[in-house]
Amino acid sequence: MHLPSLRTFALFVGFGAVACSEASNTNTGTGSVGGSAGLGGAQVDKGGAPTTVPGNSGGAVGKGGAVSTGGAVGKGGTSNTGTAVGTGGAVSTGGAVGKGGTSSTGSAVGTGGAVSTGGAVGKGGTSSTGTAVGTGGAVSTGGAVNTGGAVSTGGAVSTGGAAGGTGGATGTGGATSVAPPTCTEADKQVCGTFSSAKHCGLTYEIWTDSSSACMTNTAAGFKVSWTTAQGNILARKGVRPGSASPVVTYSANYQPNGNSYLAIYGWTTSPLIEYYIVDSWGTWRPPGTTSLGTVTVDGGTYDIYKSQRVNQPSIQGNTTFWQFWSVRTTKRTSGTITVAPHFAAWAAYGLTMGAFYEVSLVVEGYQSAGSADVTVSFK
Repeated sequence: MHLPSLRTFALFVGFGAVACSEASNTNTGTGSVGGSAGLGGAQVDKGGAPTTVPGNSGGAVGKGGAVSTGGAVGKGGTSNTGTAVGTGGAVSTGGAVGKGGTSSTGSAVGTGGAVSTGGAVGKGGTSSTGTAVGTGGAVSTGGAVNTGGAVSTGGAVSTGGAAGGTGGATGTGGATSVAPPTCTEADKQVCGTFSSAKHCGLTYEIWTDSSSACMTNTAAGFKVSWTTAQGNILARKGVRPGSASPVVTYSANYQPNGNSYLAIYGWTTSPLIEYYIVDSWGTWRPPGTTSLGTVTVDGGTYDIYKSQRVNQPSIQGNTTFWQFWSVRTTKRTSGTITVAPHFAAWAAYGLTMGAFYEVSLVVEGYQSAGSADVTVSFK
């Protein structure tokens, strides 16, 4: 009975010694730590400063959790474009906050807002379009938040950092023509076989080759009446010395009885030329010679003529000179006469003008009677 008991006891003792020997071989914490040692809190978020945790000894240490990148990072905001849209901004690591994005210049809209790290990032907000552009919007916490940049109105948008260029200079509405001052001079009647002076900024003249006649200068133009007693009469008002560029606007209550012209009229010197641009006439259409050609201007067609006067009255006394004519194919007593196309057409037919002496609107009568009340302006 005792022998088996001792033998059994000895076996227990042997096994106990083996167990104690193995238990003395403990880990030092520098080997594998109780299994696979996780970062145990040493997770490094891309949105915050990393913290280090020493490995835990004496047991299996689990991972500190899935390594996050600062949470699910959304875009910095979907910016509606004013024209070109900058990105929401890149997410920086290690706690540094990225710029709000690169804003386009010119009329570009600012960025959607700066993107913060270290947590779930909300949208940067929607940038409004139009004239005044709002900022990128509020950004969720977890880091310093940059705005979308200073946004200027009127189209010029600042960038997230440096300011962009302006939207451009605004053009003007164009040059505005200025109306001539209103004449305040009283009506002025002049009578005789010759008289010339200024009235309301224009030069008037009355001339006859026979008996005296009268014309009345008004703020708007002039009035004249004549009889056969005057022989050849010219009443006119215009600019001196004149040029090839006037545009003449007129309206006339023109009542001729016999041979008469309503026309643009004047002279040049070197060579001495008397010229007419005739819009209406009495019983006879001048000048009675063969047409050289035509010019179409101011809504009508004019025949071009050339005629010669031999030893006749002129601005240089009685002498021989040429007359140049444009005569409208149909009569009218109001409208606009642009003189330059007539002078150019005459030159094309070899009719050479000289230096301008005047450009006037004339009412002429020859061995006839009649009256006219004329409104005229030059520019």
